[in-house]
Amino acid sequence: MFKKYFTQSNLIFLILVFAAGIFLRIYKIETNYYFTGELGKELLYMYKYASGHTLPLVGMATSHEWLSYGPFYYWLMIPVFNIFSGNPFILFWVGLTVSVLGIISVYLVFKKIINEKVALLSAMVAALSPIFIWQTRLSKLHIFFFLIIPAVTYLLYLLWQGKKKWLIPAGLLFGILFSFHFSQIPILGVVILLLLIKRNIYKVRDWIYFGIGVIIPNITLIWQDRNLILWLPYRMFNIVNKDPEGTLKLLTEYFGKSIFWDNRLWATGLVIFLAIFAHYVFRNRNKLTKEFLPFYLISSISLMLIANILHGAPPIHYFLPMFTAQTVLYAIYMSKFKFWPLVMIPVLLINLASFMNDPIFYKDFSGLVKNTDMVSYSTQNAAASFIVFDAKSTPISIKRIGPFDYFPEQYSQNYKYLIIWKGGNLAENSGNVYTITEDFEKGEINVQK
Repeated sequence: MFKKYFTQSNLIFLILVFAAGIFLRIYKIETNYYFTGELGKELLYMYKYASGHTLPLVGMATSHEWLSYGPFYYWLMIPVFNIFSGNPFILFWVGLTVSVLGIISVYLVFKKIINEKVALLSAMVAALSPIFIWQTRLSKLHIFFFLIIPAVTYLLYLLWQGKKKWLIPAGLLFGILFSFHFSQIPILGVVILLLLIKRNIYKVRDWIYFGIGVIIPNITLIWQDRNLILWLPYRMFNIVNKDPEGTLKLLTEYFGKSIFWDNRLWATGLVIFLAIFAHYVFRNRNKLTKEFLPFYLISSISLMLIANILHGAPPIHYFLPMFTAQTVLYAIYMSKFKFWPLVMIPVLLINLASFMNDPIFYKDFSGLVKNTDMVSYSTQNAAASFIVFDAKSTPISIKRIGPFDYFPEQYSQNYKYLIIWKGGNLAENSGNVYTITEDFEKGEINVQK
């Protein structure tokens, strides 16, 4: 059954890669689930529709409260929510599944586009890159980019070959991305460039077909959230507070963490990426309009970099639409180096040592919390259990004091969801208030009534 896609040695290599990638994604996750107010907000939104046995026409509001995601993510997640009775871990387990399927899709796509060696190395990069492991553990909705972007890449490859029947499917898949984030919008420029380069094949009606595909999965979003039309030029041309220093810092973190866990090596990681990308552009500048791979890698990475620099200090996940381009770029250069394991193995060992000591993920054996970025899920869960037990079904409301409490609802949605999930009677206007005070440095929570 597998011989069509894998040789025996390649199958063994992929199994080892998947095993390592899965281990790094689930390591101590039961204790140290990165459960924040943001994930609580997602689950509260799902609970609202699951309890009413309906599906939303639009997704949850983004960080811009007047702008919402498309609904497709919630159409997928609400049935899962019901099947697993709203368990808070459904976001992680779905994210893990999508991430692993994404690794497989990277292999299959680039085996078709390039060759098996590059495909195997691309899968390895996708499985072991710290940035992709970290994003999986965060369990946010944009993790679906890991699965959808490789598929979009393959459809663009087919369009490059002049297979016009894939125009609407490519549009549909690109349109579905609006249900997971808006950071893929610069990739629309890749599509436009492709259609222009192949203008002897694609006429005006073909542009319309692609556009129809994009619109179909977003009809309800466009109808109910016409602010999207205003948001695009606002983000592009608003030059106030671009924060060049913050942008450089985030570029360094993203490309540095693509290779290294240790933040002391992130600047080195950025230099490595820039050197590889500059060399690739120089060597393939004459192939830009002649071959798909140089066209896709150069155009997608360049447009994503330009868009994020124009955005100013973009969140890390804004870079994820270059996921496939980045993995295959590294894989191409590794494939040209005969002794690539001599580089990869030391990097992997350094990353493993850094990962095991990363304060984001675990408590040490003495029980002292080393976490400086969050209070552990187990501690949150214990606090929510105490509140529900102490309240004895009486209506309550909560207030949170701690880092990021300047966000809406004091960034307390994770506690609100846990209380509801445990059967607590949460009422926003109740005078029976429980105040949750978090100490990130000590990893402790104090609850006062």
